[in-house]
Amino acid sequence: MNWTIHSTVHYPMLALDETIRTLRENSVGPEIYFSGAVLDELKLEEAERAATALRDAGISSLTFHAPFHDLWPGARDEEIRRLAVRRLKQAISLAPLFRPAGIVVHGGYFGWLFDFRSDEWFESAKRSFSELAEAAEKADTRLFAENVFDDEPSHLLRLRDAVGSPRLGFCFDPGHAALFSKISLHRWAYAFGENTMQMHVHDNRGQRDDHLPVGEGTLNYRGALLAVLDAGAHPILTMEPHRKEHFSRSLSGLRSILSTIP
Repeated sequence: MNWTIHSTVHYPMLALDETIRTLRENSVGPEIYFSGAVLDELKLEEAERAATALRDAGISSLTFHAPFHDLWPGARDEEIRRLAVRRLKQAISLAPLFRPAGIVVHGGYFGWLFDFRSDEWFESAKRSFSELAEAAEKADTRLFAENVFDDEPSHLLRLRDAVGSPRLGFCFDPGHAALFSKISLHRWAYAFGENTMQMHVHDNRGQRDDHLPVGEGTLNYRGALLAVLDAGAHPILTMEPHRKEHFSRSLSGLRSILSTIP
């Protein structure tokens, strides 16, 4: 089975020849992360050069990761909610240049913050993601809502149904699910089903979000991948190494697992 593999790349790293060379030589596409600071400083001409450099190198498969620090698309404070939408739309506006398969966006639900009452998050999140899905449609791209601190998937499923847009799918993050949820990875995979468009691939030891190379933690990634396939999805697999030296170990560990899947 053929799999599309991506790896996190912070936007400024695209200016380095080494970054594009490493991606090309390993047949890996980038998941380009745009921080808020980068978006505020980014010039259109510079973004055009970066997008052209990727295409010239033969790298046609890529995704975005939208900014997430301090952003709450489900905020109860309307001014904060609008600010989050504005920031996220900045990333979406770059899609016509780079042509990403989709843009990962954090849902912004955290049980402890909302006293485990997802309804207090839902109405604001519905407004935000409806606006973002409309922007994604105009930019001809998709949004992948990622589970982060979510303790179970029902509120994300409810959000997708309420928004009602084919532009909204899911990014399944087993590392987050293993840390912040008591529900098994298999149940997460089956809940998201065929709407799992992307899967983040990083490992941990059950204590913190280590972002270790696959196989260096305690997660059963082979089982998670088989569950995702059984649920009807064939997502982009995106490694998230937080250290330069973890890229090759992440890729080796992932491809070793993939070689055992028919």
